[in-house]
Amino acid sequence: MPSILDKIIGTGSTKEPEAGEYSEIDLSEFEADIEGEVPCMYIKIAELTGLEQLPKLKEEIYKGNALLIDISATKRDKMTLERVIKELKHVTGDVHGDIAGIGEDQLIATPHNVKIDRSKVVVGM
Repeated sequence: MPSILDKIIGTGSTKEPEAGEYSEIDLSEFEADIEGEVPCMYIKIAELTGLEQLPKLKEEIYKGNALLIDISATKRDKMTLERVIKELKHVTGDVHGDIAGIGEDQLIATPHNVKIDRSKVVVGM
């Protein structure tokens, strides 16, 4: 029989779930706190098909948002791609952000206070 102290603190009265056992977690108390919050940054997805998207992309970075940009449609036009990358590097430099390639078809551009760690996360098996 658990003591009164065990009932108050909770030791002895709760059983830890074993490995492989399903355990449901109620997140409602945490969700209520974030419903009214406005995020300080968004991660926006963009597809670059030409230079006409460049002003909007630059605007998003200046607003403080990060961009994940699909550049596969412009890879065939080397001059356009080089110009876009040059402009985005300039913008990220202006705001003290960062820019990096992800594979061959994507770029990520970040605003100030967000740096890209170029080392890969390796998960052990």
